[in-house]
Amino acid sequence: MSAEPECQEVPCSVIRVCSSSGMACDPTDRACNELARSKALEVKCEQACTPGPARFVYCPADTGRADSGIVWLFLAVALLLAVGGGALFWIVLRKKSA
Repeated sequence: MSAEPECQEVPCSVIRVCSSSGMACDPTDRACNELARSKALEVKCEQACTPGPARFVYCPADTGRADSGIVWLFLAVALLLAVGGGALFWIVLRKKSA
């Protein structure tokens, strides 16, 4: 049910792609595949480190990681507002002192 030690260094492995709750299953192992689906795991990639058919690497569904792009966008907008507000404040102060 878990990846063999020699398969840990390939790009598609449970350790590299998933957390410790992920698992790798042979395509013909119906019990392993059903267990992965019952844990609400999704196929992320196919692991091909041993001769024979590739194994499916099941990982938990993305929970919030896909939203990180919007967080960077909000941060950029906040920084622009801060810089713009600081510049406006500086301009107003210069006009009052003149």
